[in-house]
Amino acid sequence: MSASKMIMLPRCEEDVPDPPAISYAHRGVNSLLVEWDDNSPRWPGTSSLTIKGVPIAVKYWSRVYKYWKSSQWQGVKKNSFDWKTLVTAILAAPSIDEFWAKYSVPGKDGVLQRMKYTPLLKQLTRRKEEVTRIAAIAIQELTPEQLTYRKGGQYCVMRKASTIAARYRELKGLVGMDLGEEEEEGEDD
Repeated sequence: MSASKMIMLPRCEEDVPDPPAISYAHRGVNSLLVEWDDNSPRWPGTSSLTIKGVPIAVKYWSRVYKYWKSSQWQGVKKNSFDWKTLVTAILAAPSIDEFWAKYSVPGKDGVLQRMKYTPLLKQLTRRKEEVTRIAAIAIQELTPEQLTYRKGGQYCVMRKASTIAARYRELKGLVGMDLGEEEEEGEDD
């Protein structure tokens, strides 16, 4: 369902139920990934949030509550940010298996196990903060010309922190440094 259709679905605040009491820390990251986007082939066609019988994908929950139930938005905001951080990192990986290979740790028996929800989220947040820090340094140290890319024969200014950080690492010879960020579409042309 497109976001515009989803936003038009409720006619009044009463059409929107309270936010579902849901924890992907307990349900698992894979459950979040499945329920995230109704345009995904993984979409099960059901959701913990329905409006007028229509299941709403998790990626739209923030828009629903920000627009229709602003008083409850603060309660949804932190979870929405965390969920988006997780899904963005997973979808940026070449595959789900490669993501989990990167974010697995040895268990007590020495066998690799997928990181638990909270430690995984903390690590992804730290990586994102590091990308932002490097991008800020890059903006101070590099010239505007060094922060452009060509797209369709035109020069465009890099906007995304991950792309700016990647360019900085490339120019400074730090290309082996893996921060696990995704590249902005179009900025790798």
